[in-house]
Amino acid sequence: MEIAVIIGEIAYISRSRIMDGIIDAAKKDGANVILFTCEGFIFHDLKEFSAGEYNIFNLPTLENFDGVIIDPDSIENKEMQEYLCNYIRTADVPCVSFNREISNANEIYFDNEKGFKKLLEHLIGEHRLSDIHYISGPFGNRDAVQRLDIFKTTLKEHGLSIDDENIFEGDFNFTSGRQAAKKYIKGKRLPQAFVCANDFMAIGLMEELKSAGIKVPEDVIITGYDNCSIAAFTEPVLTTVDRGEYEAGVFAYEKLIQNINETELGKCHIIWGKPIPAGSCGCFAADTKKSNERRSAVELKIHMDESLDLLKGLTLGLSHMNKMSDFQHSLEKYIQKIGIESFYFCQCGSRESYYEELELLASGTRVKRNMTLYQDTVWCPFAYENGEWNSYPSYSRRLLFPPNSRRKKEGGYYIVMPVHQGDVCMGYSIIGNFDNSVSGRVLQHLVLGIDAALGNIRKNDIMSTMLARINHKWQYDELTGLFNRSGLVNNAEKLIEKAASENCGLCVIFFDLDGLKAINDEKGHEAGDRYIKSMAQMLKSSADSEDIVCRYGGDEYIVISAQKSREDSVKKLTGIMSGIVEPVSASAGCVFDHVSGMDELNRLIEEADSKMYTYKKEKKRCR
Repeated sequence: MEIAVIIGEIAYISRSRIMDGIIDAAKKDGANVILFTCEGFIFHDLKEFSAGEYNIFNLPTLENFDGVIIDPDSIENKEMQEYLCNYIRTADVPCVSFNREISNANEIYFDNEKGFKKLLEHLIGEHRLSDIHYISGPFGNRDAVQRLDIFKTTLKEHGLSIDDENIFEGDFNFTSGRQAAKKYIKGKRLPQAFVCANDFMAIGLMEELKSAGIKVPEDVIITGYDNCSIAAFTEPVLTTVDRGEYEAGVFAYEKLIQNINETELGKCHIIWGKPIPAGSCGCFAADTKKSNERRSAVELKIHMDESLDLLKGLTLGLSHMNKMSDFQHSLEKYIQKIGIESFYFCQCGSRESYYEELELLASGTRVKRNMTLYQDTVWCPFAYENGEWNSYPSYSRRLLFPPNSRRKKEGGYYIVMPVHQGDVCMGYSIIGNFDNSVSGRVLQHLVLGIDAALGNIRKNDIMSTMLARINHKWQYDELTGLFNRSGLVNNAEKLIEKAASENCGLCVIFFDLDGLKAINDEKGHEAGDRYIKSMAQMLKSSADSEDIVCRYGGDEYIVISAQKSREDSVKKLTGIMSGIVEPVSASAGCVFDHVSGMDELNRLIEEADSKMYTYKKEKKRCR
């Protein structure tokens, strides 16, 4: 059984806890969980990058899954929210939805009211507070809006009010909590308490105020929301609200199985939150924690720090990668240390189309496909499976994984994230069966490092292709594909060295087409060009692979070949002339000598040209 989970911004603690619950419940059944996620909101100011992130939700073919668990509100892009909800309705796939109504889906709602309201009543009733300011999440976020409404309503029920100027909009992160604190440090009046819409903002606020000498809870009380693991280790311990996300994840999986089995369809369920008073509001008795809980959190923090240190090394290591082979070698070392069992990079198109696009981009030609979207086919340049590297040819992206991949068929957990440069879609990565404790931001940093490295490799490939095109134009004649004069000079040194090492001389044959002017005058220059190309093709067919064949001028050609003697050179000339057949006709001059450098070769070319000219005059006189 395979379950698709669609959750955005998985780095947020509340969402990663939901995932932990889903994963643990699915493992007991041996079901595979495949999470599609991105970090679009974190980079919402970078519109092209954000668009590239959200594109991952266009990837899954939901009909291929036994069921879907989705948290639409975790995806800040409203258009993508609607697309996914409509897709689930149309696909008629068994579904559990968080905080959103979808036809025939089981719905799970987090009660933002009960636990939050009890926390506020605890502050107002037991701590006798009346002057409370609020640090909100983004005003467009559903959870943030609900919590702010509950905050205002509860204060009003107790005869209290709050001015809008005392409500600060944050981003659910530490930084926005610090930014709010700085406003008060600069002179804004300090209230009795700050109520924050999540723990990260509360901790950022607390740390910044403490650095300015403001004591918690003596000078001001601070509370959070979400009961994140780090909240137990602030000083003082943070008062917060537990939403029951882990339990909700387990519950969501169980309800999805019931939906798949059609024993429960379209029912609504509520997960209730509960306040956890602690030291930051003055309830010191609640600070006592069991030692094993503290130890577990300490180990988690150490593990996260070690993983992030590894990723710093990975980021630095990948930043200068220009070749896919170097990238693969560097990546292998780190994914083994992090504990990732499998890794797939699935690139848009095919190996052939990749190089075709490089040629187009190098030539400045617009690529016909929409480069912001996934193609119907993808290929897997490299896959790390069970300690070995593999690669897979192109296949339908609807399959997601390469056919015949050696991934776990039961009890696997895979996270699928976008690989892109800005809004240009390069493909997606699949990270499988890793330690849950390194999920969230660690995996985000891993994929961002991969994005940057693959982007550098792609740019390098384009540059290399561009340089190859320039080099080709510099050395090759555009009409015939033969070497031009620059190509002759660039390759002659090698032939001179080779001839000397084999105790050979150089045979230089100078050709000049007969009758080209008459063809141009009577039939036009296109006919003349065909005549020139025909001669070039005959020379290439008659010459050896190590010979230099050059279009020296308009209707002049040179063949340079390493030969043992003058007799061998005459045989070479005879062989080539026999390959020049009607309607093509040419005059030739041939010389042979041992040479040690370009000056001597140029002398031979002049002698061959002179002989050709003498022969051509003789042909005209005879006619």
